[in-house]
Amino acid sequence: MGFNIAGLIIKQKLDKEQEIENLLENKLTYLQDVDFEEATSSFRDENTVDILQTENGTLIIMELGQIYDLTNIQSEVVQFMASDVSDTYYFEKYTNGELDRKYIITQGEIAEDIGEGFVDENDDLMDKVWEFADEYLQNKFTENMFDLKFKRYEIK
Repeated sequence: MGFNIAGLIIKQKLDKEQEIENLLENKLTYLQDVDFEEATSSFRDENTVDILQTENGTLIIMELGQIYDLTNIQSEVVQFMASDVSDTYYFEKYTNGELDRKYIITQGEIAEDIGEGFVDENDDLMDKVWEFADEYLQNKFTENMFDLKFKRYEIK
């Protein structure tokens, strides 16, 4: 499956919609529940985010091109982008606001490589992203992803 998505995986549940709005710097309006395939579709609705929360973590999937300042989050957080169309992959991992790893590869060339561990050039980035979702959400994400429901919000 080819991906053209961006997202955040946070190792904590964001309890209030206001926390998510502050993180995304936008107001949110709930639209509907969607499944994994719709949340990760390259043909997703514009100006929407899809959010899956568990007691342990939060996964936010959005359109490509959105990057957020994660230095204020006091938890572990992964930010990712995957564009199979342009062959560009972006990965950042922060712990309590400090950058642990930044890795960008485009058309087979490493564009940026800061820190160590978590991902390297031999990894399939989306496999690694889903492994982080497994760890942070603690809901057997990789086994159940196609059965899970995300909440779709319009960004205003």
